[in-house]
Amino acid sequence: MLELLLRGLAVLAEVVLELVFGYLFYASGWLVLRLLTLGSYPRLPLRISDPMDPRSSWVSAFGFLCVAGLPLTVLVFLYG
Repeated sequence: MLELLLRGLAVLAEVVLELVFGYLFYASGWLVLRLLTLGSYPRLPLRISDPMDPRSSWVSAFGFLCVAGLPLTVLVFLYG
């Protein structure tokens, strides 16, 4: 019984984290790409139903690089 409850909580946590990080990375990647290309790309809207869709996964990957990579790079240059 406890094992079943823990599995359910793990699946719920996985879904919540996937949604939060997927939308966070997509939104940040979308914003940075719009700023860099002066509004030309991506032509996808900001609000989409699935940020991990094959058409929009590259925007999420770019958002991940911006959210995770940029602060780490700054820390390395400052304290490395």
